[in-house]
Amino acid sequence: MSQAKEVSIVLDTYPHTSAIKDGSLSDPDIKLNFTEYRPISKSFDDMLRDQPFDICEMALGTFLQGLDSKTPIRLLPIVMGGEFHHGSLWYNPALGAMGPADLKGKKVGVRAYTQTTGVWVRGMLSEQFGVSSGDVTWVTTEAPHAADYKCPPNVELAQGADLADMVRSGELAAVIMGTKQGAPKGLERLVPDVDGAITEWFEKHQAVPINHMVVFREGADIDAVHKVYDLLAAGLSKAYPAEGRSGRFALQCGVKNVWNAVEMAMKYSYEQGLISRVFTMNEIFHESFL
Repeated sequence: MSQAKEVSIVLDTYPHTSAIKDGSLSDPDIKLNFTEYRPISKSFDDMLRDQPFDICEMALGTFLQGLDSKTPIRLLPIVMGGEFHHGSLWYNPALGAMGPADLKGKKVGVRAYTQTTGVWVRGMLSEQFGVSSGDVTWVTTEAPHAADYKCPPNVELAQGADLADMVRSGELAAVIMGTKQGAPKGLERLVPDVDGAITEWFEKHQAVPINHMVVFREGADIDAVHKVYDLLAAGLSKAYPAEGRSGRFALQCGVKNVWNAVEMAMKYSYEQGLISRVFTMNEIFHESFL
């Protein structure tokens, strides 16, 4: 019997990864050596800088920036997390009624300018409400993961600030906060008809916005990478059987199923100055996945 190939790997714990991480879903040909990060976003910096892992979860926007700076990583066509972010923009109604178009010339908070949730929200604002990323001053609390990236001039760093409090006080007109964080106290969603805006966007693009995917370093054993991909796909199927999925199921796998969302993330990232160009499918995925 041949010895199992060792694979260094970083994954957050979800319903679709828990069986892989506890070993109940496994492949005898590979041995997964996990490194834990809390939060998972801390692993992105290490993976971009030195590629210490064969496989690592990564935000899609971070991957695109890494690709743009020629970091030797490729994307696995499988989604770890994603959702619509039309409901991720919050304002203080106590200071007066506002709509998305009112953000022009205002300041809006976001954890980092390069944060993938922010990419999706700014893309939606531009496409559906006519507010481009350059129309707003973006106030952030964190620097980008990509060390060589310089934010546009309309980005300000307020390290350590509480962005939701700045909205409550009126220093900011709004803040981008992912829906999983819950409703910030005293704030309301800025988009007036979230469900309607989501339906309009989905019908146009036939995609669900992606937050996290998985990357692997160039030079990793490609057979072992495929075995990990197969385990991840099996984990999705186990946690979310096909018959129970809605038409807007985010956790897709396979290039043809993720490409629409990846392509939209690239388009938005390019428009917002996060990457210098858009990339082809062949530049993003290893040829064995195409």
